Amino acid sequence: MSNLAMPVTTAPNTLMFRPPVPPALIVPSRSQCAVDHLFVNNVRFLSMAGVVACHCIGASGLIAGISASGWLLSAMLQPFKFGTIDFFLISGFLMNEGLTRRGPLEYLTRRLQRVFAPWLFWFSLFYAMFLTKHVMKGELRLLSLRADFLYLLDRLHTCLFSTAYWFVPNLLIALCVLLLCKRILCDLSFGCLLLALSLFYGLNIYAQWISVSGHTEALLGFVFYLWLGAWAGRNMNAVESLVARISMPALIALVVITGMVALCESNVLAAHGFVDTMNTLRISNQAYSIAMVLLIVKLRRAVWPRTWDVRANTFGIYLIHSIILVLLLKIPQLNVLRSLTGQTWGRTAGMAISLSLGCFVATYGCSLFLTRWLLSRQGLCWLVGSAAPTRMAGFEVGSATPFSPMSGQAYPA
Repeated sequence: MSNLAMPVTTAPNTLMFRPPVPPALIVPSRSQCAVDHLFVNNVRFLSMAGVVACHCIGASGLIAGISASGWLLSAMLQPFKFGTIDFFLISGFLMNEGLTRRGPLEYLTRRLQRVFAPWLFWFSLFYAMFLTKHVMKGELRLLSLRADFLYLLDRLHTCLFSTAYWFVPNLLIALCVLLLCKRILCDLSFGCLLLALSLFYGLNIYAQWISVSGHTEALLGFVFYLWLGAWAGRNMNAVESLVARISMPALIALVVITGMVALCESNVLAAHGFVDTMNTLRISNQAYSIAMVLLIVKLRRAVWPRTWDVRANTFGIYLIHSIILVLLLKIPQLNVLRSLTGQTWGRTAGMAISLSLGCFVATYGCSLFLTRWLLSRQGLCWLVGSAAPTRMAGFEVGSATPFSPMSGQAYPA
C-alpha cells in the first residue's frame, strides 16, 4: 500500500483527500481474527512454564532430599499445577475451530502428522536413553527373550507414565472420543457425563476403586476439559461476558482460595499415607485450574516476551525439556549435593528454591534454544511440529510473516 494519501470521490467532479491510516491502527476484520486469540497464547506460555517448573521442582526436591509428600514441596508445586488441565482447555477450544474448517477424519490425520509423529521420535529417543542407562548398570543383559520382553515392557510403561510424555497419547485418546461423539458434542448432558468421569478420578484418589497410579494413567479423566474448551469456543461471547462481570480482584481471590484449598487437600492426602498427593485431578485442583484460565482470559495483554513466537516454540519445549532435565541431573556437582542430603541445610526451603530456579532456567532455556534451532532447519522442523522452517536471526526465531502476539493453534492439539 502506498503511503501517499488516496483520493476519494465524494460527489461528481469533487475530490477530497483522506490521510493514510497508520498500520498500527488498522483493525483486522472479524474474518481475519477468526483464529487469533490473545488468551490462547497467554495460556500456552504460562502453562508450559508451569509444566516445566513442576518437573524441575520435583527433580530439585529429589536432589535436596525433600520428601515428595512433604508440605514444602507441595507448596512449591501447587501454584504451577494448572498447566495440564489448561492445555486441554485451549486444545479443545481450537479443536472446535479446526472442525469448522475440515472434517473429523482430516482433522485427526493432521493431528497425527503434526503431533504424534514428532512425539514418537522424542519419546523413542528418551526410551533409548533410559534403556542405555540400564544396560550400562547391568540390569538388561538380553539373556532370556521372555524376561527381557517383560523388562522392556515395564520400562516402556515407566517412561510413558512417569514422564511428561504421557500427555500426547492421553490427548489423542480424548480427541478420538470427542470426534467419535461429534453428533452429541453440543449436548450438555454429554458434558455432564464427562465431568462425572473427571470427578470420579478425583474421588478415586481416596477410594481406589480402580488401580490408577496417578493422573498420567487416567485415560478418560481429561476428556471433559477438552470438551469444555470446545464448548467455550462455541459460546465465547457468553464466556467473555461472564469474565467481564467478575472484577480482577475477585478472580485473583478465587485463584488464591482454590489454590490454598488444593494445597490443603494434598496435605490431607499426605497425612493419610497416600502416595500421589499432587495428583492433577484432585477435585480442588480442577477448580484451581479453571479459576486460573478465567484469570488468564481476563488479561488484556500478552504476558510473554514479544521476541518469542509462543505458537511455534511451545510444542518443542514440551517434547525436549524432559531429555534436557535428565541430562542436567547427570552433572557431577548435583551428585555431590545428593551425598549431602543428610545435612540440615540440604533440606531447607532456600536450597530447594534455588535449585529449582536454576534448574528451570537451564531446562527451559536449553529447550527453547534447541526448539528454535530445529525450527530453522528444512529437514528437521517437523521434529517440533512445524510443517515449514522459520527464519532465525541469532537467537531469535520468527515466522515468515510479521510477528503477531496472537496465534491460532494450541500446543499440542
